Amino acid sequence: MRQVVMFDDVRELELWPSKLFDKYLDLTKKEIKHFFTKDKLVDISCPACDSIDKKQAFQKFGLQYMECKNCKTLFLSPRPNNDLIHKFYKESEAADFWYSELYKTTIKKRTIHQSIPRAMWIANITEEFFQKPEIFVSINTISQSLLEEISRLNLFKRKYLFDPYIKNINTMFEKEGFKILSKSSEINANAASAFGVLDRVFSPKDFLKNARSLLKDNGILFITTSTISGFDLQVLWDKTKSIFPPDHINVISIEGFSYLFEKSGFEIIELSTPGQLDVELVKNAIKNNNINISRFISYLLNNRDENAHKSFQEFLQRFKLSSHVRIAARKKE
Repeated sequence: MRQVVMFDDVRELELWPSKLFDKYLDLTKKEIKHFFTKDKLVDISCPACDSIDKKQAFQKFGLQYMECKNCKTLFLSPRPNNDLIHKFYKESEAADFWYSELYKTTIKKRTIHQSIPRAMWIANITEEFFQKPEIFVSINTISQSLLEEISRLNLFKRKYLFDPYIKNINTMFEKEGFKILSKSSEINANAASAFGVLDRVFSPKDFLKNARSLLKDNGILFITTSTISGFDLQVLWDKTKSIFPPDHINVISIEGFSYLFEKSGFEIIELSTPGQLDVELVKNAIKNNNINISRFISYLLNNRDENAHKSFQEFLQRFKLSSHVRIAARKKE
């Protein structure tokens, strides 16, 4: 299984301006009570390994997160079903604010630090497995810039959008050559992407099953998501701003991903944690919120320079301990 380590000069505030992100959190917290009433929530076992052995972790926005005792995945339970989740992202004021304010404010930085590298990642691995790839599908896409970068590759003859989350999608991407794919279509895609999606689906196993049905044999699924195995999430735990419903109801461990993809009919060909913000996120959280952390982490952050912090971030990447994870998985025949 391959793995990558990556570095550039991205900073937290470039992708998540604090005032805008805090407003998004406030809107989400307010609307949770309206969209996800407790009588409509469903109790589940671990969404990664199916274990029923779990314990309470913490609450966010009045909803309970559980920790799997087997694979250490963190997950919301009870939780809203897919229909309620889709309704939130289609109709909530919070979702509208994310697209109209937060995303548009940061789109240039996201294009440089996220969309272009992801498009190149897709191209490099797809061309390794297919001499003449023909079909690409983006699943539940939320990123306009990613689709534009995929188009610029000139790699795929046909490009599809499956259940996109972007508003006005029909008119927005006619020029990029994408077509909306109906739920019943069978397209045998060479490659499919689902970036920032696995965090927020009711059932990751069902999601991977549906994604698998869109791929031809040996087709590649590209995923980015968060992992609870990451440094900043383990250190900050319930104090992190990076875990909240419904954006992050599945925060799967590295061990959990192995269970999940294997039983869903995929072979993982790359699992990397190329995150670059773990150390900065912890530093900022401590500075802004007076959070107590272990003596060693406090000493590292306060008594070592930027070179030490960069080297520590590289260590986190090398040993799959950053909270940002990317996975390329091949559909088994």
